[in-house]
Amino acid sequence: MLVDAHVHVVDFLQDRLTPADFARKLAGAGADRAVICGLPMKKKWPVNEPRKPGYYLDGNAPCQYYSLTDELVASLHAELPPELAGRVAPTLCGFDPTDRLAIEHVELVWSRHDSWRGIGEVMLRHDDLTNLTRGENPCADHLALDPVFDFAAERGVPIAVHHDSSSPGRPGQHEYVDQLATMLRRHPRTTVVWCHGGVSRRVEPKDQGTVVADLLDAHPRLHVDLSWALLDHILDHGRLIPQWRELILARPDRFVCGSDVVGPRSDWAAATARLRQLLDDLPPAEREAVACGNALRLWWRE
Repeated sequence: MLVDAHVHVVDFLQDRLTPADFARKLAGAGADRAVICGLPMKKKWPVNEPRKPGYYLDGNAPCQYYSLTDELVASLHAELPPELAGRVAPTLCGFDPTDRLAIEHVELVWSRHDSWRGIGEVMLRHDDLTNLTRGENPCADHLALDPVFDFAAERGVPIAVHHDSSSPGRPGQHEYVDQLATMLRRHPRTTVVWCHGGVSRRVEPKDQGTVVADLLDAHPRLHVDLSWALLDHILDHGRLIPQWRELILARPDRFVCGSDVVGPRSDWAAATARLRQLLDDLPPAEREAVACGNALRLWWRE
């Protein structure tokens, strides 16, 4: 069994997968279950950009927070056949993490649908997207997130965060790790999933395995999703590099895996093929935990 723990069903223009396309792509990817979310911001297309963007890096225009993304996710889940809907865990993310009223959005949207299984992917430090998004730069220890983390703990659901270890200009200095560690210390009852272990586009911190190991050892409710840019640095010709293989084998209950596909045009099957390379390099018990067991426990409580 494979649980894809990181699926964006919309892109940065908020174009959404249809239920039929979602079902087809899920099957084509060979995933049995999926954790789905939207994207908390939308790319603007201003009059001075000659081409319509499709991604946050297309053109120089900013991105802006877009709370309707949660309703797009909830409506997709509601439109799925019951058997398939039970294999899908929707999570909400459509809020500005620097706004102290963000918790009001979380509470309202949570109350509107009984299908939510968690919060995320909350966009915090995120390579160029941080500078392209209008408003205050987010960070993991922002006071606006305290009630959101408390909300997740009270309901016993995980919160997935994208928080880069470094900025692109300082890829080896880990200057943002302490912000995540501070929030984890403030909220020891909250289950947190660190998306792609703090690695992002052009954010390639040195010795990231040691950083991840230290945080996992210090914070028992922290988990890491193995996805996206992280795979470029921990897989070598389809095999796990020794440091990361040892890291996963020592803590097999702390990792999940995900494709991190974005919207209708992503190649979901190609993304999960890379996950299978990673999983095939693990012994059977550890492979099962990372491929499905941990995700089933976190989002389905199985």
